[in-house]
Amino acid sequence: MPVTTSIPIHHFSQDDFGKVAYEVVGHAFKIHGSLGKIFHESVYRSTLHQILGDRSVEEMRILLTHQSFAKELFVDLVVDCGCPFELKAAAGLTAAHESQLIQYLMLTGLSHGKLINFGAEQVEHKFVNCLESPEQRRQFRVDRHDWINDIAGCRFEDVVVSLLRDWGTGLTRSLYHEAVVALLGGEDRCRRFTQAHWQGTVTGRQPVDMIDDVAAFEITCKRRDLESYESHLMRFLTNTTLEAILWVNIVSGCVRFKRIGNGAKT
Repeated sequence: MPVTTSIPIHHFSQDDFGKVAYEVVGHAFKIHGSLGKIFHESVYRSTLHQILGDRSVEEMRILLTHQSFAKELFVDLVVDCGCPFELKAAAGLTAAHESQLIQYLMLTGLSHGKLINFGAEQVEHKFVNCLESPEQRRQFRVDRHDWINDIAGCRFEDVVVSLLRDWGTGLTRSLYHEAVVALLGGEDRCRRFTQAHWQGTVTGRQPVDMIDDVAAFEITCKRRDLESYESHLMRFLTNTTLEAILWVNIVSGCVRFKRIGNGAKT
């Protein structure tokens, strides 16, 4: 299995999860009222764990694997073997915090989780729901418009599609990027520098991920503004020594491959 957890997982209905979340948030308010907002999140997590006892597990491990690649992720607190809570000690909850918890839900197949932030003047909490099952996320179409199946293109596509058939779409760009780099040989092989040009003059060195000696690759998970991003990739390509950029955009239901540049630049 590509995803395993350190404890058995049980699925909760929305109503049943809501009852557990109500209890945990109540404890969070009492903790915040006593400890304030300055402690590290690990202190709040351990305090909640002490209150909940054997019902809770701190830092439940998610082990994600594909071929030779392995990655460990940790959910801050899981209550009753199926109610995940991601805890923060930040100025405020952000979209990145929500994305993090959604990713944990996707990987475990759970539908409901909750963010709790102790770092503000008052406890912040937010329900996070995942509407797609792992099976649904593994179903996607591949768009190869403006794609060239040369050696580099085929290799890149094979690695990405194989990974997505295993893990599914919908996860974060950073997770896909880390896995693809490892599967293509690691940072020592992929991470290189290209010269940056301005009006024909070399102005610096830019780190890039390379699929071979002349082509870089780019992974995004963008739901909008693709045309704008493509125009920036074109400008990037024009002002470097690269000949092409192999670009894949990964979103739920669709994986789009596109080659920016068709050969040696003129």
